[in-house]
Amino acid sequence: MRLGLAAALVIVLAGCGGGASRPRVTQTETPDATTPSHRCADAHGGTPIRFRTRDGIDLFGAVVGSGPIGAVLIHEYPRDSCGWWPYARYLANHGVHALLFDLRCFGASACPGRGHATDDVAAAVAELRRRGARRIALVGASMGGAIAVVAAARLRPAAVVDLSGERNTTGLTPGIDADASAAAPHVHAPALFAVARQDRYVSPADMRAIAHRLRSPTARVIVLPAAAGHGWDMLFGTVRQWSPLAATVARFIRHHAR
Repeated sequence: MRLGLAAALVIVLAGCGGGASRPRVTQTETPDATTPSHRCADAHGGTPIRFRTRDGIDLFGAVVGSGPIGAVLIHEYPRDSCGWWPYARYLANHGVHALLFDLRCFGASACPGRGHATDDVAAAVAELRRRGARRIALVGASMGGAIAVVAAARLRPAAVVDLSGERNTTGLTPGIDADASAAAPHVHAPALFAVARQDRYVSPADMRAIAHRLRSPTARVIVLPAAAGHGWDMLFGTVRQWSPLAATVARFIRHHAR
């Protein structure tokens, strides 16, 4: 799978909490705004954006849609935010103001080798609020799902959606320190989890265990057939339509962020 990083990469093996091993990625220089991650906004009719974290890191992304109901989309590993584009447009067509962005050290965003992914999510939430969203959900896929849970413990979003998020991605990449299991007792937001059977990175039992630890009044776990895939792949149905999960996630966001 193409990493989507424009700079040179150094790859070594590291374990990923919840299942099979994945390559650990470090980046040696900062990409510029001509990388595919930044161009994909133009290709899909979105508005490219650039914003800064509290520790001074420039992040790149895009927004699509408008209105007070918002969603920050946190991407998979080792992909960048471009993988969210089809569903971002789906959300916008269903009344959700969506922001997708590259975490530090991915896509077009800077890579300082320090900081925390939660700071990136906080900056994205602030940027979406600046653009008119008032109630914002965090939606993450795979690694992004674990980050969504960890960020929800600090940011108190309107809702959190975790699609195949591992229990712990600590040490996977620079700036990614996401122990969803440890953060779960500090999450009070309504939460929706989805995972496919036989997922090689996270099991339904792992996902139920995280959901059980939440302090949320709503913690729903959806277990799909193995063929549904992993992360954002679970949102896609046939070539011509979305999976039922796509509509379920959109309804969940609208209900809790209205």
